[in-house]
Amino acid sequence: MKKIEKYTMKTLKKMGLAAMLSLLIGTVSEAEAKKYEFSVKAGINIGGTSPMGLPAEIRGINSYNPTLSFSLEGSVKRELTEKWGVMTGIRLETRAMETDAQVKNYQIRLLNDGRYIEGIFTGDVETKVKNDYVTIPILAVYDISKRWDLKFGGFLSFLTRGDFSGTAKNGYIREGNPLSQKLNVDATYDFSEDIKKFNAGLELGAEFVAYKHLSVYGDLTWSLTPLFPGDFTAISFKMYNVYMNLGFAYVF
Repeated sequence: MKKIEKYTMKTLKKMGLAAMLSLLIGTVSEAEAKKYEFSVKAGINIGGTSPMGLPAEIRGINSYNPTLSFSLEGSVKRELTEKWGVMTGIRLETRAMETDAQVKNYQIRLLNDGRYIEGIFTGDVETKVKNDYVTIPILAVYDISKRWDLKFGGFLSFLTRGDFSGTAKNGYIREGNPLSQKLNVDATYDFSEDIKKFNAGLELGAEFVAYKHLSVYGDLTWSLTPLFPGDFTAISFKMYNVYMNLGFAYVF
């Protein structure tokens, strides 16, 4: 995974440089201006912050709530050929969800009766995630027709505010190791300060021009960098942002 992350970072940087050069270099003429397309987008994010695959520790999902997670974006597209172009912009977005899961032998750090305890928990875990990002998409665009565009590339996200917290209830924890004494708990946890400030991954989407200046779109963002740093041990598995952004765009 680390090799994939390093390769992705290098590729995104190269794509970003190429996109910025394509957007900025050139004489500002009437013919050149027609190659640029500006738009403002508004949408919602639906998805989750989760491990890749369901770990054995998670035995069931009691509930899932995507919550209202809005996004607002200003973007610019530059035509390179009749069919191909590049797109970038700045997106202000929230990636959020709430879950309630049944777990067994779940590694976690809890705040119980004023002190931190870390161990193996069995019971129910409620989790609230609400992270705000400034995101820069770096995309290649292929015009399938006058109305349909395909977009693919990557994104770079910078955390502005993070919240990853919850409650462990209806169960017990064995502090330190699986053989220690059971301790019944109804405790909280908060890993907000441990969230990494940088997030990056792949982005794939499509856009349909409904009217002259109005289009609708759907973009899938799949993080390749984990939510928490490599030395984070309060949860035993890595977690990733995977969200679908649905919305509309006004094209100038």
